[in-house]
Amino acid sequence: MSIAVAIENLTVRIKDKEVLKNVSFTLEEGLFLGIVGPNAGGKTTLVRAILGLVRPASGSIRVFGRSPEEHLVRDGAFGYLPQHQNIDPGFPASVKDIVLMGRYHAAGLFRWPGKKDMDKALRSLAVMGVEDLKDAQYTHLSGGQQQRVSIARALAGDPRVLILDEPSTGIDVVGQEDFYHLLKGLQKKMNLTILMVSHDIGTVTTYVDEIACLNINLYYHGNPLGALNEKVLTSLYGKNVDLLLHSDVCEKCERLR
Repeated sequence: MSIAVAIENLTVRIKDKEVLKNVSFTLEEGLFLGIVGPNAGGKTTLVRAILGLVRPASGSIRVFGRSPEEHLVRDGAFGYLPQHQNIDPGFPASVKDIVLMGRYHAAGLFRWPGKKDMDKALRSLAVMGVEDLKDAQYTHLSGGQQQRVSIARALAGDPRVLILDEPSTGIDVVGQEDFYHLLKGLQKKMNLTILMVSHDIGTVTTYVDEIACLNINLYYHGNPLGALNEKVLTSLYGKNVDLLLHSDVCEKCERLR
């Protein structure tokens, strides 16, 4: 199995403030990584650095052996769902129009997407179970439907790495569980490498293959249950960690002590 992402001694500064410090880890192709930690702990900065959208102060990032910038220029290796999507509520875009945006890299500059691109967009909607919404206006959809359509857009570009920043925001608990099951299915069916930022360490440990615990420094990377160690949790969230966890996770913590 090849290495999808390799990060070595990554440090990132924004406005002279260190937001990531000496972060190192590798992720094998086809695995599902959860990235957890407190607000302002550097989670979004990490994925933006992997995407080539943030320049490191020092250290290196390689994605399938190449720099993130090379992937951005040469191919559509990444599918990305940002935490906040800036789509004007008054913009009259249909669902299929939104998903076609994911084909722009494959179609090439200054070329309108053709039949092949439309077929791929519709297949991506079908994979996400929302093909019946193709003609609906995107801004009229529920939060859960919008998330599925946005992932269909990311998948339409045939990515090797799918990066999701807080994808379950705005979805109820039942919807979140269905959503995570869907991601696991995509991982297996498409051999996708998935990196997902989440604030919900309790739920994430159930679905991911590996977890990275980040609060400027990387305090843990490995088996999800290892993240429930009291020392790791205290490093991330401080002493009152029980207030941030679901009761079932607290029970797991007790079993690990």
